[in-house]
Amino acid sequence: MTERSQRMARSPTIVEHRITGTGDAPYDVAVTGDGAVWITLISGHAVLRRTVDGAISRIPLGEASRPAFCATASNDSVWVTDTAGGRLVQIGPEGVRRAVSVPTPDAGPFGVAVTITGDVWFTEMQADSIGHLHPDGTVTEIPSGPAGGMPSMIASSGDDIVFTLNQGNAIGRLPAGGDAVETFNLPTDAAGPVGITVARDGAVWFAEIIAGQMGRMDRQGTITEFPLPDRSSKPHAVESDPAGGCWFTLWGSTQLGHIAQDGAMILIDLSTPGSEPHGLAVAADGTVWVALEAGLLAEVRL
Repeated sequence: MTERSQRMARSPTIVEHRITGTGDAPYDVAVTGDGAVWITLISGHAVLRRTVDGAISRIPLGEASRPAFCATASNDSVWVTDTAGGRLVQIGPEGVRRAVSVPTPDAGPFGVAVTITGDVWFTEMQADSIGHLHPDGTVTEIPSGPAGGMPSMIASSGDDIVFTLNQGNAIGRLPAGGDAVETFNLPTDAAGPVGITVARDGAVWFAEIIAGQMGRMDRQGTITEFPLPDRSSKPHAVESDPAGGCWFTLWGSTQLGHIAQDGAMILIDLSTPGSEPHGLAVAADGTVWVALEAGLLAEVRL
């Protein structure tokens, strides 16, 4: 292990906060500059906001909604994909600020990322497209690659947009200013890529939920895969760290994982067995927040 990995291998402090009932299914997390933690309830038709003092407010999005992923929009707001409602919703402490419908009906907006310029990018799982919400409010859609590829999660490096093609078994990349997607096939067949993030060095980290591996693609498009100790642990969401590695959730084994830039890996058992960790976010102070589908929010400090 590297020195950094050895430091992180020390026992973490884990606190699991009960934030909702088990049927609401907390799914993704974002942290805004005001210190608030935002959690989507994919089956609860709402988004939760937890303030720095632990107070929780619930912002309903309507019984027909299915809020999936969220990304920081401003110091006090997030963008949320409403997969069932076919829209993007900006939410602040006071509630819904703005809602934008996507052009294609039943497109299934899912993953979402916000660039440093404020542009919002998102995947359309059922339309084989990625969408771009421009600052002026217009939305354009760009083909994501092969038909049936199911674009899933998405991230921004500040220069390029990258996303996973879950059924296409590939990573998609849209270069800055481009209008055509490049695809990079994964070495392992039927790996099922899902979560994705961009590290400070520009490398892309992603999770292979079916293959039980983490993957890294450098800026030249070279892909390296790192098998997990338990190949059935179902790595899901991914979030970069400041040192070039990333954090990831293991939905199947109820763990939080970290992989360093050199491939050194640690796994942390979460407190509640079978709680199904999904989305995660890393706060400015290094705290890792994890949405647990069992109705909990894990706070992990190292």
